[in-house]
Amino acid sequence: PAKFCEDLEDVGLKGEESGEGRFNIGSLLDPFPVSKSSQSSRNGVSPELLAKFGLTIPPPADLGPDRRADLMPVLLITGKDSKGYRAVILNRRTGYLIGDMERQDAIQMDDDDDDDDEGDSNPPPPKPRLGAFMIQPLWYGGAGDDSDDNESGGGLEMLHYCPLVKGCTKLPKSDGLFWGGDPEQAQEVMKDKSFEEPLSGFSFKFFISYTKWSAAELEKEIKNGTWYMTTVSREVLFKSRDRLGSKRAKPLWTEVMDLLGEDYKQIRNNLYDDEDSF
Repeated sequence: PAKFCEDLEDVGLKGEESGEGRFNIGSLLDPFPVSKSSQSSRNGVSPELLAKFGLTIPPPADLGPDRRADLMPVLLITGKDSKGYRAVILNRRTGYLIGDMERQDAIQMDDDDDDDDEGDSNPPPPKPRLGAFMIQPLWYGGAGDDSDDNESGGGLEMLHYCPLVKGCTKLPKSDGLFWGGDPEQAQEVMKDKSFEEPLSGFSFKFFISYTKWSAAELEKEIKNGTWYMTTVSREVLFKSRDRLGSKRAKPLWTEVMDLLGEDYKQIRNNLYDDEDSF
C-alpha cells in the first residue's frame, strides 16, 4: 500500500519474495511496493500511477483503513495479445448504474425525435435494452486509451459466469469466469434451466474502459515485485460489499490479502496497523 499511500513505509514480503513464473492470464493482481528502488519516502507516490487507477491524490490516513483498502486497486487480467496485457480494476465504482445509461440513451432518443417530429405525438418510451441489469453498478476498469488500437475496448464490457453468452471468452486459470460477449443476448441465455444454480443480474459485472500494459511492461513489474499475484474464487470477486446497516463485508483488497496467508500478513497490517487483526 505504500505505493499509493505516502504516509506508509515499504515492507518486504515475508518468505518467498518473487512472483516470477506465476503469471497467469485470468489471475487477480494486487499492487504493493516491495522493490528496493521505491523504499523511501513519504513523497514517493507517483501521480501517474495514481491516475492510472482512478485516484487523484494518495488516500489519506484519516479515511481509516477500510476506506483506504477500498481504494487499493485490485485487478483481473482479461487478455493478452501482441500489444500487451489488458485488465480491469475490480473495486472502482463509477457511481452509476446500468439503468442510468439506459435513461441517458432514452433522453438522447427523445431529443432526436423532437427534432424530427412536428406533430404532437407522444409515443411510449422504448423498452430498456438491458432491463435485466438495470440495478447493476457500472465499474471503472482503468485509464486505458483506445486511440492507438484497431479494436474498441472503451465501451461496455462484462465479467460473468455464463458460458452461453455469445462472443464471450473463458478466462484461463479462473474459477469458471468469462469475459465479454453480447449483454442483450445474455439476458435470455442466463435463464437457461440447465445451470446447476440459477443466474441473475448479480452474476454479471459491467465495466467501462480498462488498464493496459505493453508486452514486456507488466512482466517486468511482476519480476520487480511491484505486483503480487494470486487466484481467488468467483464468490470472492462477486461478493456484495455494500454496507447493510452496521455490517459490511471486508474490502476486496483486505479479503484477498487475508486469503494470501501468513507471508503477506505484514503487508496487510502495514495498512491496518494492527498485528492482531489478521
